[in-house]
Amino acid sequence: MRVYLSVPIIANRDAGRARVMARAILDSGNEVTSPWVLDPMEGGHSPTPNVFVRDKGGVETSDVVVADVSKPSTGVGMEVMAAHSLGKRVIVVIAKGSVVSGMVLQMEPKQTIEFGSEEQLYNDLLRALRSVKPS
Repeated sequence: MRVYLSVPIIANRDAGRARVMARAILDSGNEVTSPWVLDPMEGGHSPTPNVFVRDKGGVETSDVVVADVSKPSTGVGMEVMAAHSLGKRVIVVIAKGSVVSGMVLQMEPKQTIEFGSEEQLYNDLLRALRSVKPS
């Protein structure tokens, strides 16, 4: 399956968590369709991409969106909304103790993974992705 990894890039970035999530996607036998989220900085590309077009297209051509909603991010929220509107499967991951938007929490259908450690995140996401079939 093609899995779009949605994580905060500019503000609230957690590159280590993004790498753990990407590893779970790959280890589950799936493809990460948004490899740029693993780059050191959004602005590191030359020439600068049209982020809206790139990310919207990435969501549209993926089977599943896995989104870290532990910290506020306008971009992640837009990607989750786009995926939901397109009828894509959405898996949200939330660090225990995070304050998350009611819009995301009340959105259905979705799968939620709440985690306390990176090891738990990896194992729970791996299991979830192995059980998800493309829509």
